Amino acid sequence: MPRISKDPQERKDEILDAAMELFNNKGYEQTSVSDIVKKIGVAQGTFYYYFQSKEEVVHAACERTMAFRMDQVKQLVDSKELHASEKLLRLFTEDYPNERNDAVFEYVHQENNSTLHQKWIVAEIEALLPYVRQIVQQGMEEGTFRVSQPDVVAEFLLVGASFWLDEGIFAGKKEEYAEKKQALAVIIDRLLGGSHGTSTDTILNE
Repeated sequence: MPRISKDPQERKDEILDAAMELFNNKGYEQTSVSDIVKKIGVAQGTFYYYFQSKEEVVHAACERTMAFRMDQVKQLVDSKELHASEKLLRLFTEDYPNERNDAVFEYVHQENNSTLHQKWIVAEIEALLPYVRQIVQQGMEEGTFRVSQPDVVAEFLLVGASFWLDEGIFAGKKEEYAEKKQALAVIIDRLLGGSHGTSTDTILNE
């Protein structure tokens, strides 16, 4: 049977997808490199052409998911149709369903991966901070946010919301998570000195 040649990025993604699926189903320690290459039908050398170890695979999968997340956030921040308060709520509460990302989050949220989970949260906060500051600045220019230290408040809001809304840390029922999202609108309003408007309510009820 002739060997199927694939685009390098496509092959790399294929290895990442197979590895994360196996890590979630079998466990990281129980999954071998031979398991990964067998799943996608390639030689073991192909794995080592792209990655030096299973640990590097995990890091690459997390980086890919983070890049996807930041791309979505950038599109949100660049939107000309949304007010600042709407952007903040969407940034903190909207999910972007993606099978690849779901596999990464499932792995990161496993109890035995708490250290990786913490590193993920910190990395996400650092990546999101410039965007949150940009949104707060937009709100200041719109006149909907009134705060004397916008950069400090933006960081405080981001750190607090990132932990508070992380279901891997505060596991709860869907109803409880929905209540948190509802309360977040009020928190943003109070923290940034804004005016809680109809557009905010509309987002939360979607």
